[in-house]
Amino acid sequence: MKKLAIPLVCFTGIISAIGALIHFAAIAGGTDWYVFFNAPPQVVASSRAGTWLAPVSTSIIGLLMAVCATYAFSALGRLPRLPLPRLMLGGMAGVCLLRAVVIVPLAINHPQLRNTFEVVSAVIWGLAGAGFLVACLTLVRRPPAAGARDAQDDGLKIPELT
Repeated sequence: MKKLAIPLVCFTGIISAIGALIHFAAIAGGTDWYVFFNAPPQVVASSRAGTWLAPVSTSIIGLLMAVCATYAFSALGRLPRLPLPRLMLGGMAGVCLLRAVVIVPLAINHPQLRNTFEVVSAVIWGLAGAGFLVACLTLVRRPPAAGARDAQDDGLKIPELT
């Protein structure tokens, strides 16, 4: 478990950061980017019409993904401790895992969701959800004593199974 937890949480942070960058780049890339990344038809139409729905909704999703990346890297000890880490990581795990499994029942009634992009997205976000869950369950960070840094307290702590 120890050997898998840290790379999984690192993958989670990286995929969240990449997702955020893609969303911000899509705003600059315009309608073709929205179409390529399977944005909902309303968002594509908004991009074509130049209305606010596309850039605002894409910015919000990009910011949420950036927050996810920040919490993942904080759990790894690469960034300072953030408020409510277990609550936030648990919530992120729930959202990502839900995003991964909801594709199955939705694809039954919506054949347009039966494509490689949606399946790969579901798998990636399922892995990210697993990473957030691992981070939530194993996060035991304590602030270091005044001026001292405990070499063992650098982020994720994996409990020993005996």
